[in-house]
Amino acid sequence: MKAAVLEALGSTPVYGDFPEPDLQAGEALVHVRAAAVKQLERLIASGKHYSSPKTLPIVPGLDGVGLLDDGARVYFMAQRRPFGAMAQRAPASLTVPVPAGLSDAEAAAVVNPGLAGWLPLVERGRMKAGENVLILGATGTSGRMAVTMARLLGAGRVIACGRRREVLEGLDADATIDLSAPETDIAAAFAAEAERGLGVIVDYLWGRTAELLIGQLARPDLHSSTDDSAIRFVTVSQMAGPDIALPSNALRGSRLELIGSGTGNFPHGEAMRQAIAKVLDLAAAGHISTETSEVPVEDVARAWPAPNNPDQRIVLTFGAAISQGESA
Repeated sequence: MKAAVLEALGSTPVYGDFPEPDLQAGEALVHVRAAAVKQLERLIASGKHYSSPKTLPIVPGLDGVGLLDDGARVYFMAQRRPFGAMAQRAPASLTVPVPAGLSDAEAAAVVNPGLAGWLPLVERGRMKAGENVLILGATGTSGRMAVTMARLLGAGRVIACGRRREVLEGLDADATIDLSAPETDIAAAFAAEAERGLGVIVDYLWGRTAELLIGQLARPDLHSSTDDSAIRFVTVSQMAGPDIALPSNALRGSRLELIGSGTGNFPHGEAMRQAIAKVLDLAAAGHISTETSEVPVEDVARAWPAPNNPDQRIVLTFGAAISQGESA
């Protein structure tokens, strides 16, 4: 079959031939129609991610949209190497029906950033209606979705924090914090929101921004916005830096909980299917969306570099004839 093939870590995948997948118990064969090129997959292919492969070649791609043998259109996950989503056919470990209102490319592009908003709030952050929610990095794709999701989940107050002022102003947030301001102003704004009470923090930045916020949360008199449960700080990404300085008393002297949300702790089975189905339903209803640019899989080398527009999602597409098994 034809596929995008990664021959060496740090290289760009090339369009070529790859062996057909051998199905194992619990897997379904998917005839791929679309697979998004995500930053996570670029990082994995670079060799700098904890899940980077030890044995090559592989087909990149963790998920996509395609057809089952019975013609059903599904979102799928393909997580058994060397077989990935960026191929004519993939062995799916999980499938979820795609609503009719979404195109292949839209469905393939929206799930990853959607889960990066939904899972930190619901699965990891255990958000309850009425709690105040603060989003660090709210102007990125996942951050914007998290703001919308927090509102739909009944957050008492939503605080959006980011550097892109024009994007912040267009969000459905109760307050915004401009992270391009001087650190003293940022810290003061964080302190004010901490005084109001925070339940869940979803962080896409880490680095110095997280340090500033944690510094304002490390107080024994602070509590969540509805009761005395912990302030759940959920880190999702590290756009502002991979490391922070964390004083011990930040955890010993407060109700702060530091939690991670990523591939290492995604829910399994039916819980994951329900989360994906919720994201797809939100997208079909128009609550969340992505800007997509479709590129034929034959041009994977051109599609691989990160786009200049940070809001754009590159989606590899597979022609109907190719996806159904004809040679290319």
